[in-house]
Amino acid sequence: MNKKKQLKLFISYSHLDEDYIEQFRKHISPLKINGFIEDWYDRKIIAGQEFQNHINNNLDDADVICLFISANFLSSMACIKEKKNALKLKKQNGIAVVPIILSACGWIDDMEISQLLALPTDGSPVAEYSNPDRAWLTVYEGIKSAVEQEYKIRQLDITEQTKNFLESTELLAKSHSQKNIVLLEDIFVNPELAKFDDLREYESKVNLSELIEDIFEYPNILIAGENQSGKTTICKKIFIALREKKYIPIYIRVENNRDIGKIENRILTAFKEQYIGLPIEEIDKHRIIPIIDDFYFAKNKEKLISNLSSYSHQIVMVDDIFSLNIKDDTILKTFTHFRILEFSPSLRNQIINKWTHLTDKKNGFGSDENKIYENIDNTTELVNAALGKAFGSGIMPAYPFFILSVINIYQTYGRPLDQEITSQGYCYQALIYMHLRKQGVQNDEIDTYINFLTEFSFYFYTGKKINFQKMNLIAFLSLTMTNIIYLSIQRIS
Repeated sequence: MNKKKQLKLFISYSHLDEDYIEQFRKHISPLKINGFIEDWYDRKIIAGQEFQNHINNNLDDADVICLFISANFLSSMACIKEKKNALKLKKQNGIAVVPIILSACGWIDDMEISQLLALPTDGSPVAEYSNPDRAWLTVYEGIKSAVEQEYKIRQLDITEQTKNFLESTELLAKSHSQKNIVLLEDIFVNPELAKFDDLREYESKVNLSELIEDIFEYPNILIAGENQSGKTTICKKIFIALREKKYIPIYIRVENNRDIGKIENRILTAFKEQYIGLPIEEIDKHRIIPIIDDFYFAKNKEKLISNLSSYSHQIVMVDDIFSLNIKDDTILKTFTHFRILEFSPSLRNQIINKWTHLTDKKNGFGSDENKIYENIDNTTELVNAALGKAFGSGIMPAYPFFILSVINIYQTYGRPLDQEITSQGYCYQALIYMHLRKQGVQNDEIDTYINFLTEFSFYFYTGKKINFQKMNLIAFLSLTMTNIIYLSIQRIS
């Protein structure tokens, strides 16, 4: 093990078993002396301190939690409460929880404890070993293994490429007039999701932050959303949250008309692209959580979902939860279904506030703050006029991309969106204008650039090309020059 920040080991036990605890603390001394762990139990509380607060705080801060199981533990309400809190931390933050069986008792019938790998080997009670030191050596080796796994997870780091992806607002990155680069955290507002029951009937509305907080309540999650509704952004926020909880999320985007192949190979490739510091073979598979974006493009969906089932949690993004064309309905019933909702007026106001306050100025807007709030009011009226105050009542859906595009259209053209135009093309046109202007293109030059991009886009469309590569641009320019020369010769002739 490489030495890093000490891990905190929390000891949960009944005071009637205190002799066992002293033996345990002696046997884990090598891990303490070498600085790998610091153990904590309630005997470290100083007289006069509020003991329950200290217990709760140290439990919350723990990296490894040991439950010392006996009939005394199982009959103690305080111990049972600590057990439930420990298992909650395990689910929420990936904390290692290790049951250590001290003496013969009915722990097998405790459904929560019996699902965990217990020590000593096979859960044989310490008290039944003819040589207690042999039992504690087995416990020591098990704790050492758990500590080593935690250290390995901490050595894992996200690659720069992945960090940039997680921070990127993609098309909106350079579309703000007062900020050079817009990052996701600058403008992100948690959307609301509709939750459906097993019969795919609407059940309730949840905020994304609530879903992330309770994400392990749902082993398999399926989220549906329209084009530009924010599916990839939700993938990014879930990825970040899972990494903070010490899990290993792996993001995979399915490309149209491409076979994803064997999922294990795809996950291995994505892991190598997204993480550094540790081979995937050294990671507990239960820590790995695949996040599959644009799943509806995948071929052999049933086989893919079936292969994903070897992971304890999966998150899948689709365009419509009711049109996956998966014959085996039992597969979909293992997933909890959600759908991304359009932004309500209050959420729109939050994102408008964030966008309007963005600036690269060190001191913000200073004395212009009043103008900012006036601008927010005007912008809110503009957005509501374009998108409607109720869901589905506007000419475009009320998702963040379109809300911010409407603002950009107004800032670019100096007028609101034409209410008779139902095409979403204006949004993309406004963003193209903003990007060109930020690159120094003058107003009287924009038409030339737009004409060039139009021809280049048509070249892409007719050639059925999907991804931009430098060679595509070179080929297009070569073809364009050939056509220009040919037309020039025809005129001369």
